Amino acid sequence: MSTTEAGYSLRRRLLSRTALLLLVVLLVLSLGAWHYARQAADYSYDRLLSSASLSVMEGLFVRNGRVDLDLPYAALEMMQLAPDDKVFYQVQDPQGQWITGYDDLPQPEGFQPSETPFFYNARYRGEPLRFVIQSKRLTEPAVSGWVRVTLGQTLNARRELMIDILYKALVALMGLMLLALAALWFGINRALDPLSLISRTLQHRSAGDTQPLAKTPIQEVSPLVDAINSYHRRLLDNLEAMKMFIADASHQIRTAQSATQAQLDIASQSKDPATLPRRLDTIRQQHQQLTRLTNQLLAHAMVVHRSDTQSLELIDLEALLKQLLTECVRDHAHRDIEFAYHCDLQPATIPADSVSLREAVRNLLDNAVRYGPDDNHIDLHLTTAENRSLDIIVDDRGPGIPAHLRRQALQRFSRLAAGGSGSGLGLSIVQSVADAHGGALFLENSPLGGLRVRLNLPRGSR
Repeated sequence: MSTTEAGYSLRRRLLSRTALLLLVVLLVLSLGAWHYARQAADYSYDRLLSSASLSVMEGLFVRNGRVDLDLPYAALEMMQLAPDDKVFYQVQDPQGQWITGYDDLPQPEGFQPSETPFFYNARYRGEPLRFVIQSKRLTEPAVSGWVRVTLGQTLNARRELMIDILYKALVALMGLMLLALAALWFGINRALDPLSLISRTLQHRSAGDTQPLAKTPIQEVSPLVDAINSYHRRLLDNLEAMKMFIADASHQIRTAQSATQAQLDIASQSKDPATLPRRLDTIRQQHQQLTRLTNQLLAHAMVVHRSDTQSLELIDLEALLKQLLTECVRDHAHRDIEFAYHCDLQPATIPADSVSLREAVRNLLDNAVRYGPDDNHIDLHLTTAENRSLDIIVDDRGPGIPAHLRRQALQRFSRLAAGGSGSGLGLSIVQSVADAHGGALFLENSPLGGLRVRLNLPRGSR
């Protein structure tokens, strides 16, 4: 049964599998009980046969140079302990001649007389019997040698004793198994109580409860509690980041909208037609800033969301960079900007999220264009870094960023120049993409005289 199937129960699975194991144990013990019952029955009735044969042996005597038998009454009494069984006997003299009893009893092949009784099984008159041969050495002057008493008994009483022992043993084993299952059910319920307690605690919690679950001394449950608390902390962190982002975004959008609205009010109230084109140009610029801000906010939200839910796939990084650079060259073909591309490795494949990585590189190129001079030179470089990682490098001839302001430049809505037209989100988006891929973002001095932005990405997945 799969653990993802509906109705899956850990309690039932533990009980059913343990019950199956107990059933196997019961079968093994039943085989052992059957073997013991058979041995016990054989041992009991073999002793009875041996005692009866000895009693018969005591009735042997020598008279007139011949071996004769006076069958003792005690031997017959012993055989009455199994009233449903038939008894057959035979007595043979030292020459193997029949003296008394049944003269056609089956004899074992290769039997050699000894002081030890010899037991064997054979069929006689269509029934299975258990036989014993009791031997005695005579040293009379007239008769010397081994005389043999063969005594056989049917197996009815022997089977009844075996069945009785086996039945009682199986009843005891079944009772023990049922008690074990009951104890197991109780133990499983007690063992799973901590999970039920965690479930009830989570069900009764309010959405605004930020307290972690209480620690538990149970070693097997403690990792689950720690995992829930860790997941809870991540959710709270994401929620807090979302709240901060929404607050910052709403403030930025309201500020831009207010500025645009103020310019519209001034333009509508102005009575000087000569100032109207200038007002409209200001409104157009502010509208462009608002549009860029909105697009950047959406891009940032998309990147943050994909960092939590993305599934990395192997992409051709060189093809991606060439496509982005081609789009950037096409969009800025009317400007006097020189673009260059270099790639120092083949193949340039990397496990990454192509959507968020595309957004990051596009922001780097847009920033290089936006903050560079009119005769800017932008160099896009893909090369190998330390530890088999990759570097995506963007160089420009812009004013750059002073070393003491580079950390601030990576923060959301951070504008280093007063009155700047940027949204303050471009580098923050790239930083989020780098973190999501287990990489890093570095701001450095460019050999071209401006800023170098280096996005370092590992070749392996996170």
